[in-house]
Amino acid sequence: MAIAMTTGYSAQTEGARLCIDAASDWALTCVEQLPHQNHHVLIDYGAADGGTAVGLWNQVLDHLHTQQPNAHLTLIGNDLPSNDNIALAANLALQIPRPPKPTVLVSARSFYEPSVAPNSVSFGFSATAMHWLSESPGPLHNHTHVLASGDADAMQRFTAQALKDWTAILELRSRELQPGGRLLTVNLSRDSEGRYLGHNGGETRNVHDELHRIWRGLADEEVISEEQYRNGTILNFYKSPEEFMAPLKDASSAPYRNGLRLVDERTVHVRCPYRQRWNTDGDTAAFATGLMATIRSWSRHSFANAAGDAAADAVYQRLEQRIAEAPSDWSLDYVEHHQMMEKLA
Repeated sequence: MAIAMTTGYSAQTEGARLCIDAASDWALTCVEQLPHQNHHVLIDYGAADGGTAVGLWNQVLDHLHTQQPNAHLTLIGNDLPSNDNIALAANLALQIPRPPKPTVLVSARSFYEPSVAPNSVSFGFSATAMHWLSESPGPLHNHTHVLASGDADAMQRFTAQALKDWTAILELRSRELQPGGRLLTVNLSRDSEGRYLGHNGGETRNVHDELHRIWRGLADEEVISEEQYRNGTILNFYKSPEEFMAPLKDASSAPYRNGLRLVDERTVHVRCPYRQRWNTDGDTAAFATGLMATIRSWSRHSFANAAGDAAADAVYQRLEQRIAEAPSDWSLDYVEHHQMMEKLA
């Protein structure tokens, strides 16, 4: 299945930008710790169209230039081959006028593959990208998202695939980091109380349950087949802090053997900006449209790949209507895990 965010992703994902903004303090800490040298390569892994991180890279480039005014800076944006890399290039190019006029590049390969030369990256960053799975862990028969499914067997399979992918990603990044380099990941997570993106512990509806109800309804109405229903699984997994840290606490893991070490970690909660705005202005139509669009931005490809564009569009028409009918029941709150790492010098 090709994973692809919708066109105009950044304009539809205000919450993702807020999650990145919440990590800016640690990003600046990372570049403060870099050794002084004449050139630094900075890379954004899983950048999508790059728009959500423009502000963060403004701060990072300015701060690093202040710290090391004679160093040349190269900023690379990376995602998947299915990404809107034209938009990514345009957003990266917004940094070019900044002193010291950094070089900006697009890496057109997957973040599941090597992206740059070994020992070349000074600072790597990734936000809300590493929850997607590289392959299906097998069928999910009763839901569209494993964490809301209550299926213990599926949970075990998805967990194993997620940890396999995460360890492989950290192994790649540990090879690419130069000794003394830093890596900061800002990942969708689940917290100690079991909350995750779309599930805030019952304060409002579980967004994944609602998506499933709509998808199941389309199958019951025979708009989609049972096979298409089963193929509508959203292939991502929100790892716990312990699962994120596991490869860095296992001395036998490849990233650990390559010298990657945990510096610090924290869990951060970000309230849904669309709901916060509705609480203030009461504009239900704008809330329903905005919240629907941000959910669609990351989930649409799952339904379109399973049953085509018309079926996927029907999901979001119904979703927007449901939000408009009961706006106080809806919110898309974020649970993020920040993990700061370094490669031993």
